[in-house]
Amino acid sequence: MRRAAAWLLIGFALTISSGLIAAEPHSRSEQVEFTEKTPLFDSDGNLAAWGWARRANMQYDRSLIPTARQARIKEWEHYTVMSPEFTLGVTLAQLGPLVLASAELIDYRYQSIAMATFMSAGKKDKSIFPVDPYGNTRIERGTDFVSMEFSGDKRRIQCRFSKGPLSVPFEADLTLVDNPSDDSVAITRPFEGEGQFFYENKILGMPATGSAKVNDESYTLPAGAAWAIFDWGRGNWPAESKWFWGQAAGKVGERQVALNLGWGYGDDSRGTCNAMLVDGKLHKLDIVDAKFDENDRMQPWKFESNDGRLALDFTPIYNQHSKQDVGFAKAELHKIHGRYTGTLVLDDGTKLEVKDLLGFAEHMQQRW
Repeated sequence: MRRAAAWLLIGFALTISSGLIAAEPHSRSEQVEFTEKTPLFDSDGNLAAWGWARRANMQYDRSLIPTARQARIKEWEHYTVMSPEFTLGVTLAQLGPLVLASAELIDYRYQSIAMATFMSAGKKDKSIFPVDPYGNTRIERGTDFVSMEFSGDKRRIQCRFSKGPLSVPFEADLTLVDNPSDDSVAITRPFEGEGQFFYENKILGMPATGSAKVNDESYTLPAGAAWAIFDWGRGNWPAESKWFWGQAAGKVGERQVALNLGWGYGDDSRGTCNAMLVDGKLHKLDIVDAKFDENDRMQPWKFESNDGRLALDFTPIYNQHSKQDVGFAKAELHKIHGRYTGTLVLDDGTKLEVKDLLGFAEHMQQRW
């Protein structure tokens, strides 16, 4: 049972870059923006701030969540770092009392994935994480560890995993540039159940440098051609959920461009996570729809926004597919890596032609 649970959690960790579909996208949302700091919860621990912001303005206070709901709290911090030849992912997650550390490296040249993980026990009423996306976290088990640090305008991600039943030998040391004055996209959403909520902050398009060693092979991120997204999430979810999430980043001429796309995963009628980040400024979108072949996700995709400001073709290069079924819990992930090409229209009407922005499009369904 421990091994089965571990693989289910690995599947969860591979998607914790989190996102979106509890239903089909709305035709239009209200787009309620929080421009100042505001409490996420009311005094009863229910969601009080429902909408979106350009940074994590909704203040998360776990102590306000009633004791009866503590076991269902899920908190995570995940990084995806993409480069033309390989992509790295590093995750820390706390699911009730269980703490999970994981990493993966996808090598596009060989169409292969290598994974590593370890688990440890925590406390359901105490978080291992800081209260906002700008703190430090370190988890250890013996000589294995994952460390996530923020200082000034840099994020440093380090990890080490020993060889084991669930791990290949895996080491990484990554540095990401994150200017605190740049915009990001933060979203809060309720679910139907009492006290259920989802809060995420996506920090987009961070230039990345560093290296990894997996098994006996070394990987170095190419300067100027590697980009990272930080997915910071807190929530109390229903037993069943499904979502879509897409992101991309790269250079368009001299401009630095990143995208965050998706829908669902709670009621996003007061604010979607769809946005374009250009040179540190967020250009908010309302609804974005994705069209793809569910029977063959490696066929080209199309993305369009309801206001005509985004029109992109997505060409897949790798399907990161995982499926777990351990009776009490099921999960299936299709995380399609690929390149985005098309047009973006900024708030001032400027039109950008983007070509081959590296990113992914993720579709997840789970019950647990």
